[in-house]
Amino acid sequence: MNNNNFRILVTDDDESICQIISRILETEGYEVLEAHSGKEALLLYLENEIDLVLLDLQLPDADGIEVAAEMIAAKPLTPIVLISAYGTISKAVEATKLGVYDFLEKPLDRDRIMVTVRNALAHGQLQYELEFYKQDSLSRYQMVGQSSKIKQVFSLVEKIAPTNSPVLIFGENGVGKELVAQAIHNQSPRSKKPMIKINCAAFPDNLLESELFGHTKGAFTGANLAKKGRIETADSGSLFLDEIGDMSLAAQAKLLRFLETGEIQRVGSSEIATVDVRLIAASNKNLKQKVAEKTFREDLFYRLEIFTITVPPLRERRSDIPLLVDYFISNYADANGIVKPNISPAALKYISGNNWPGNIRQLRNFIERLMIMKQSDLIDLCDVVPLLGHGETPAIPVSNEPRPLQQAREEFEREYILKALEENNWKISKTAAALNIDRANLYRKMRGLGINTSS
Repeated sequence: MNNNNFRILVTDDDESICQIISRILETEGYEVLEAHSGKEALLLYLENEIDLVLLDLQLPDADGIEVAAEMIAAKPLTPIVLISAYGTISKAVEATKLGVYDFLEKPLDRDRIMVTVRNALAHGQLQYELEFYKQDSLSRYQMVGQSSKIKQVFSLVEKIAPTNSPVLIFGENGVGKELVAQAIHNQSPRSKKPMIKINCAAFPDNLLESELFGHTKGAFTGANLAKKGRIETADSGSLFLDEIGDMSLAAQAKLLRFLETGEIQRVGSSEIATVDVRLIAASNKNLKQKVAEKTFREDLFYRLEIFTITVPPLRERRSDIPLLVDYFISNYADANGIVKPNISPAALKYISGNNWPGNIRQLRNFIERLMIMKQSDLIDLCDVVPLLGHGETPAIPVSNEPRPLQQAREEFEREYILKALEENNWKISKTAAALNIDRANLYRKMRGLGINTSS
């Protein structure tokens, strides 16, 4: 992290404190702007690209929390750290519910200032990256991700979308096969027409054929009115057949005929209709095996296999989990009219280490449950562990890349302390005793390692 690239706004009505903080930061290579009132701070904040704000809680012309709220409303991704005196700590803690990143307690300590500044800048940088990648992938594919595996899927979508060729999408349950199908349709010349969807596993064999091709009045018991089928409804657009491996052989034969001729025939009718539909199919089954078992037509399989896309499971694209977590938290907060909570690095790492056998669908449902059950406006390990504790224990991936010894030591110490805290139900006295250190030393280590206990 190149400190020369960061600009920090320091605001305190006491000019001497401003100067002390500014000197500390400038010595470390940061660019510093100073303000001595709420009005001046807001003006500098809005007129400049600011990467971090250090803001005194008590200003001569405004309440620091109100100033912070205005800053967050204007630029929600910029981290804000409040500076508070001993008597105002409870007020500073309350401010974290508004989205304030952290707070510093007076009298200020150089080491504490630098640890907080580095953590806040790293947090802010991560938030900007998450937002960029989220918006970039959403705008182009309606999918969230930046891993090499999902980028391969994006690349295949771009190649096949402009054509009229059928597409076969493979992947486990919950990986987002329908989203891939929608992305293909959205980037195709047919995007102004609908993509009609049908889950082949949701209909009995005798009804699936009617659902796809339509039927005439009186074609079978209960057919009191003529009905247009899904294929006909999708004319000039796309048809998405989910779980095509569950389709009966009779329906497969009619589908193959449609693919080869563009013609359909309603159940109970002798009339032939011609439609122009692009077919996208998906399956979580091994269709080659089903061909060998004679439960899926070989000629239909080869007709569909012109272009295939395999969507990777979530365990193979772990680097996308923070993006997805941020996306699902934002969606839940927006849908329920609440302030979007922050999530601690430890909690995010724990979530990212889980195997998620149900993939994105399971992660989305977990985040919804987490948002309902969370204890405060900061999601921390104590919120996450009980909800994941009954499933697989997350195996946090260890990086094989060489790291500085100091970094490796800090990572080990952080994980060791987190494990001790979990085993002792986050009780500081018990944890300190188990680690054979005093409470004050444990608090210092936790602050230095960015372990948050506010929840």
